[in-house]
This record gives sequence, C-alpha cells and structure tokens, in this order.
Amino acid sequence: MRQFLTIGLTLLCFPVSTLAGSLQGTAIYSGKLQTPKPFSTGKYKKACGEHVPNDSLILDGKGLKNVVVTIEGDKLKGKSAPVTINQKDCRYEPHVVVINKDSELKITSEDPINHNIHTYSFDNDPINIMLTPQQNEYIHELEEPEIIKVECDLHAWMSAWVVVAPNGFHAVTEDKGAYKIPNLPSGKYTITAWHETLGNISKKITVSDASQTIDFDFSHLTPQESEHD
Repeated sequence: MRQFLTIGLTLLCFPVSTLAGSLQGTAIYSGKLQTPKPFSTGKYKKACGEHVPNDSLILDGKGLKNVVVTIEGDKLKGKSAPVTINQKDCRYEPHVVVINKDSELKITSEDPINHNIHTYSFDNDPINIMLTPQQNEYIHELEEPEIIKVECDLHAWMSAWVVVAPNGFHAVTEDKGAYKIPNLPSGKYTITAWHETLGNISKKITVSDASQTIDFDFSHLTPQESEHD
C-alpha cells in the first residue's frame, strides 16, 4: 500500500508537461529609407535641449527596431513583466512597449518641468492627466487588447506606443531587429509584427517543441509620415 501511495504522489508532483517551443527572428527593411529628422523643441529648448530624436523609424543596417511581435491563440494565457514608460529629457522612453491585457502600466517623469499624459484609446479607458516634478507617477490598468498612442499635449513631439497584447507571449525587436518569444506551447497560431509607420504583417504558424525562426520583411511597405514631422 505504501508503495502505491508513493507512486501516486510522484505522479501528482510531476505531471506530464505540455510541449513548448520558442520563436525567434528578425524584422528587416532592405529598401532605401530616409532617416526621420529630429524634432525641434522651439521655445522649450532650455528644458529639453534644442532637438529631440525622432524614434518613429530606427534602422541598424536592415534591422528594424521597435517592431512589436504578438501571438494569437485560443488557449494562450501567460503574464508579462510590469511595464514602465518614463518621461525623460522631454521624450518617452521606451518609445514602444508591449504588455498583456489586465495588466498595469506605470508612467513616470524624471524631468524638472510639467508633462501631460494623453492616451488615444477606444477599448480601454483613456488617460489625460498632468505629471509634475512633485507628482511624477501614474499607474493605469489596461484591460483589453489594443494599440494605444501616448502623447504629451504640452510638447507636441513627445509620443510613445503601448501595444496591449491578448496574452503574455510577445516581444519588441531590439536595435538590430531581433526578437525572441520562449516557452510557447505547441499549437497553431497567428503571429503578427506591427510597426508604427510601416503597418503590420501576419502569418499562420504551427509551433512544435523546437526552436523556429520567423522573420518579417517590411520592405514592400511604405512608411507613413509622423504626425509631428
């Protein structure tokens, strides 16, 4: 009897795991692109500097930065790490973030001047508040999948993007366009790569227990001009 109990407990403690694989790849643009010009800060140059970088389109060779890669599937859940966007030197850093639904977004400010947080959202409650050097943090829950633009009404060049994903399986491409999504359960999914000026590319994929490479070539797409260029 003791032997059967031992076997039963062992099976309970070590259930058969679902096979999981990983996705990796690169987002590229192989055509000719004009690098966006920095924004002029005008009358705010004393606090912000004379120019602020335009982060709407960043290429390193062919590698495309700030592409958000998300996975859609009926049984996918998972939680991502907390996400913070910081207002520093009169810009939002990072410029692009991704977070899964039902998670909190924190926005902070390190600047010695006032900033506004203004989000343009439809499926989540919008934000339109002030951050000051004295009150420099705001936390907001995002409940529904959506792509949200974040601006500052006081400084028109300041913008960021928050992609609210349906689950915790997502990534943002790094400087050379690379991304990786680990521990993805086996199954059939739709994978989408989104860029703020180039649009999105979607593919149907089947994931096994091995590592797969899924690349995205945006070269056939035309950049849309930034609103504040």
